[in-house]
Amino acid sequence: MIEPIVISDKDYVKQWSEAPFEHKYISENVPSYKTDRGERVRSKSEVVIANMLNKMKIPYKYECPLTMPGGIIIHPDFTILDVKNRREIYWEHRGMMDDRNYANDSVKRIREYQRNGIFVGDELIITEESNKYPLDIEAIKLIIEHHFVK
Repeated sequence: MIEPIVISDKDYVKQWSEAPFEHKYISENVPSYKTDRGERVRSKSEVVIANMLNKMKIPYKYECPLTMPGGIIIHPDFTILDVKNRREIYWEHRGMMDDRNYANDSVKRIREYQRNGIFVGDELIITEESNKYPLDIEAIKLIIEHHFVK
């Protein structure tokens, strides 16, 4: 008889975190924001999300490529490891919802997730902000606690 090898959570996180990937290119023309881990991200809101995940010791990758079954490659803002359930959860922060083109592109992107079996509330977290309704840092903390701290 062969006994299955069970990898510890610590080793699982280490293996996942160390898997190499190519970050999505960020043009030098885009403002530079740095996380506590020294990553360059695209917005101050993404800094807040990344730093909160890091502070709460939730393993994540920023803009890690995700290949959909049809071969389309997208780069979720965050790919987060749900250690307890041994799965990845994707987080899209939609930070410019006042911009009509941005909002339309965001809807298209969510539909692409859905067509590929990734649904909001299951494997996909969506946060949004606009000029009138900026990022709610307390809500970010509650979302992380709800999904990853159990």
